Amino acid sequence: MLGAAARTGRAGLARLLLADCHSLPLRSGAVHGIFGAGLLDHVHDPDAALREWARVTARDGVLALFHPSGRAERAARHGRPLSPDDPLARPNLEPALRRAGWRLVEHDDAESHFLALADLSRA
Repeated sequence: MLGAAARTGRAGLARLLLADCHSLPLRSGAVHGIFGAGLLDHVHDPDAALREWARVTARDGVLALFHPSGRAERAARHGRPLSPDDPLARPNLEPALRRAGWRLVEHDDAESHFLALADLSRA
């Protein structure tokens, strides 16, 4: 994915980095935004990832979690019911974000996409 991004000129827009999202090689407050596309439900420790993303994000930074299909559509495509344990379900995601220092601003779980936006709530 990083190679494809570089070939299409995206490397000039941002620094592309291959790293463990639980332990980023960045100083605290180094970035102004985190964009996770289809990521949080695949990491081994979502709470640790959210804490790490908060650590490297500047005070005015934002977190965007995105997927081009909604949770129900993805579950159906994989032949399984929508799980109440899904980390992206609002009752799970909102407290996880809060524990990591984020404040959920928007949670849009439409059929055609999933989008959660959060900002940092720490003082």
